[in-house]
Amino acid sequence: MNGIFTISLDLELHWGVFDKRDRQNREAWYKNTLQLIPLMLQLFAKYNVHVTWAAVGGLFAKDEAEWKELKPSIEPQYANKKYSTYDWVKQNSLGSDYRWAHFAPETIQAILEYPGQELGTHTFGHYYCMEDGKNPEAFKEDLIAAKRAALRFNKNLISLVFPRNQFNSNFLKSCYEVGIRTVRSNPANWFWTPVADGDSTFLRKIFRTGDVFVPIAEHTSYPLSKIRVIADEPLQLAASRLFRAWHPNFAYGNKLRLHRIIKELQTAAAANECYHLWWHPENFGNYPKENMADLQIILEEYKKCSNKYGMDSWNMAEYAAHLL
Repeated sequence: MNGIFTISLDLELHWGVFDKRDRQNREAWYKNTLQLIPLMLQLFAKYNVHVTWAAVGGLFAKDEAEWKELKPSIEPQYANKKYSTYDWVKQNSLGSDYRWAHFAPETIQAILEYPGQELGTHTFGHYYCMEDGKNPEAFKEDLIAAKRAALRFNKNLISLVFPRNQFNSNFLKSCYEVGIRTVRSNPANWFWTPVADGDSTFLRKIFRTGDVFVPIAEHTSYPLSKIRVIADEPLQLAASRLFRAWHPNFAYGNKLRLHRIIKELQTAAAANECYHLWWHPENFGNYPKENMADLQIILEEYKKCSNKYGMDSWNMAEYAAHLL
């Protein structure tokens, strides 16, 4: 089996950071993101790269009224109310003035029009599976709501990315019961083990950041045979690397982090292993020109690996098609 290059994207807009950021200050950021996504799709098509777009279900609605029709029947009961999408909505407007922050059905439709692009889910309400008050029943209803929203686009969601990478094995059965067949799991390193939002330590952040530039973690790619098929559970597809955004304050760091990805991709291709790259499209909203240029460099390298080693590109659903 040849090596496999996989990209999964956590598409959120403001649903991913409503508890941390002020949406008004991010207007240009989100609007840039929505303008960049068609350009990303064109690049992926040019290089024949298959991608899973794990989108928050709220993005599928055209406005607040439709969002209310689609939302789950059971809301999360977190101990800390700030993590509840639904409590936040009750206190803030989802009116047309903020459509760019919350709703993007046109973008969802555009994704579906390109070959090799899979529409996955990032849950309906950016559900946190490690916070106090988490509940498998509420989580399951959230996924049902996300799948109901996708049916408006005639799509059945089978791939999931856990919000904030709060991968929780206790929720895998619920995933499988509603038809999820692949999930993204975290890299096999202690500083990527899933924790609640408030439990992430400064030391973990230092190691995550440092590993972007110099090898700290274990080997990032893995053979296809390492992906285990477990009865009544979705496949767990481990992430290899977070593609961090370009920043003007880190000229040398920008080169290092790009070089690291390219070397890892080359290593995976030569060893016939899987390499799973991920990021948030919103990360490109600041400095879009530079970030898109770096993405093209990575895709050019994939093309070389494909020509030299026969490396393929799969979205997450294609793993299920081959292994299940």
